[in-house]
Formats: sequence, C-alpha cells, structure tokens
Amino acid sequence: MRRGIVTGLLLAAAAAALVAAYLRPPRLGHPVTPFMRSDAESEKGKLVARLLLPLDHPAVVVFILPGCPCSEAFEPFVGRLHEAHADRVAVVGVVAGDASAADQWANKFRSPYRMVPDVDRAIAREFGAKRSAYTALVVGGKIVRLWPGYSAGMLRELDGMLTDATKAAERPIAVDGAPEPLTSGCLLDE
Repeated sequence: MRRGIVTGLLLAAAAAALVAAYLRPPRLGHPVTPFMRSDAESEKGKLVARLLLPLDHPAVVVFILPGCPCSEAFEPFVGRLHEAHADRVAVVGVVAGDASAADQWANKFRSPYRMVPDVDRAIAREFGAKRSAYTALVVGGKIVRLWPGYSAGMLRELDGMLTDATKAAERPIAVDGAPEPLTSGCLLDE
C-alpha cells in the first residue's frame, strides 16, 4: 500500500513537471555563463581603434548575426534604444557578413540606425564579442561596458548609463518581452 502511494506521488509529480514544461514558453537564445561574464568584463577600458564610432557621442555597438533568432528577438529593443537616444547617442549594428548582409538586415527590420558589415569578424574580435547580441557601450573611444547578451535588466542598465553619460533627462524604454536572464545569441565564428 505504501509503495502504491509513493508511486502515485511520483507519477503526479512527473505529470506536473511535464505540464509545467509544456506551458513554459521556450527559451530563446543561449544562457550566459560566468566565464562569458568575466571575459566580457575584461574588455572594460579597452580603446577601440575602429573608425566606425563618433568620438564626440557615446555609442552603443550591437553585434548581429543574420539568421540568429536571438539577434532577431533583440532587434526591436535596439530600435527602441535608438529612438529614445538618437539625438545624443550613436547606435551601430555590426553585422557578421558583407555589405549585402548588412543592407538586408537593415531592410528586413527597417533598422533606423547605422549598420556596419564585419566580413572577417575583425570588429567582433576587437570588441571581444563572441556571439550575437553582445552589446558594448563606448564613450570617448573606450569600452565602458560589454554585455555578453541582453535581458530586461541589461536594457534598463544600459538605458540608465546612456542617460548618465549624456546628462539628459531620463527616457526609459519598454523592455516587456525581453528575457529575464541574460541571454546570448549564436556564435559569430561558426
């Protein structure tokens, strides 16, 4: 009798786990590991030599991989950042691919900010970006922060840092739908 109760409880628990897994929305992207965080943190203060950024404005640099679902999911949030800060912050999308890939991305998503092709991934390597959805804040030609992915919290943090860097009134962006845990995209060098 006792064995039957235990078996029944185990079956009920397994059924509840299956229902919860079915009802939970699928996770988009890749989890960010402690190594990815510390590796990205090590880029802080690095001078960026690429001439893709204006030195008179803070810049947000987002690494994009066409075909990566995480890049596609992140795109609306990058657009919102651009809209909120366009008058005082440069937003640059670094697209893994040639000029045609960058143009296709911009046209597909009607991205209002500048796209730069990264044919050989040299820009990504210079920034320490290993995956799509890595995002850098650059001020005065130096990396202030590199995030190894995006999340609602990261977007709020970046938004606040842009407000502080520009000494402007706060213009918070909507982060509804962004993942809660920091989420990275596909490898840029696949």
